[in-house]
Amino acid sequence: MTTKKAKQGPLKEKHHYIPRFILRNFATNDYKRKFVMSPNYQHKALSFKNNKNQLHLQTYKKEENQLSVSLIKDTYEYSNMYIDLNNEKVMHVEKELSVLECKASKVIRDIIEKSQNEKQITLFRRDLYDLRKFLFVMDYRKPHRCTQFTKEKFDHPTWLKVKEFMRQCNLQSERDVWLQNIFQILKTPHKEIKDNPLVFEIDRDDYKQRMVDCFLVIWQAGESDEFLMTNNGFGTFEGVSGKVVEGLPFQFPYHHFYVISPKLVLVLCHSSFRGGIFELDKLFWYEKMGFRRSLFDNDPHPPATPNYVGKADASQNAQSFDMPFDSHMHENGLKRVDNDTFTFLFVKISSATVNLVNSIILNETDEQDLVVSFISPSYLYKTIVKYHKNHQVGTAQNFSNMKIKLFTALNKTHEEDLSLRRNIPADHS
Repeated sequence: MTTKKAKQGPLKEKHHYIPRFILRNFATNDYKRKFVMSPNYQHKALSFKNNKNQLHLQTYKKEENQLSVSLIKDTYEYSNMYIDLNNEKVMHVEKELSVLECKASKVIRDIIEKSQNEKQITLFRRDLYDLRKFLFVMDYRKPHRCTQFTKEKFDHPTWLKVKEFMRQCNLQSERDVWLQNIFQILKTPHKEIKDNPLVFEIDRDDYKQRMVDCFLVIWQAGESDEFLMTNNGFGTFEGVSGKVVEGLPFQFPYHHFYVISPKLVLVLCHSSFRGGIFELDKLFWYEKMGFRRSLFDNDPHPPATPNYVGKADASQNAQSFDMPFDSHMHENGLKRVDNDTFTFLFVKISSATVNLVNSIILNETDEQDLVVSFISPSYLYKTIVKYHKNHQVGTAQNFSNMKIKLFTALNKTHEEDLSLRRNIPADHS
């Protein structure tokens, strides 16, 4: 990375940490979106239809304690988040992000469109790798990951490794480590990231572990349910965390959740769920550490069915455990190539499971900076009621103000409907 100072004046670029192509699926005034809109907001669509820059989200912002309608282009974004003033091309990180987002948006669009009428979708290996890399980067690009470096939020051994990495790569600040990691992960081919010395060792290992130890499933909400979007909800994990040897922090995710529409969530599941039965207790340390089981033990986790272009023995096809970094011929005669395909089921989950996913997403948001996007105010209200009544994860947050705002808005709408009905002529048919 060059250290030549860029000759630029004051910059103010808006950078979204949740891409707009995902947020558009929550727009209340997008006629192209195929999800059911709240009837109370349909009239707002008339003046904005088909204009991407004028698409709106229904939001609740906790800091302002307000229900409002905000432009997508002004939501879930920070100014100058990826600007690199130590590089002549100050927007080089954003440029690489746009390349990956373009690839991922096509895959996600195909998933959403297929889910409307089909029970499954088939993806090429190359597209699946782009999607998996995108999900990892989405976790890493979050504001709190940047502040982890800028505010030195590491245990002491890790912090020493950060400082040594800065010295080796001639990086001037801790933020430069974060920027370089994003850039190198983005521009490096998937199979080579695990060996790229310009990615910080711990993050490099995290990428490898996420690819090897997790597999993807697609959960689909029923007609009367919807998933929520929050400022910190894309990539929220459910699992265990605590302190282990010598007080070092430990996290073991069972599931990572990536809501891509009000009806679909991509879930990265720990490989212990591959057999359809939770098998984590077979791992040698599980019982010793006394970790709790997953909240989604009894929910469906069907792994994708692979189909190998170069397969030598079709009987081995479904039994093979696919290794994401391995392209060599194996003893069963299978070689991993970009044109291999993976067939994913759209797994319908219960209302209780949808509510639990939403509860975890709500629970992991920053209490003061919370921003929630939703389709139906009435559904959000029911979700908050259930959250307070049946809280199962961690320490419950207090969403009482949001609940009051929603209750007031819903009752106001109800009063307006009653008033309209009173004015309908008696002979109206």
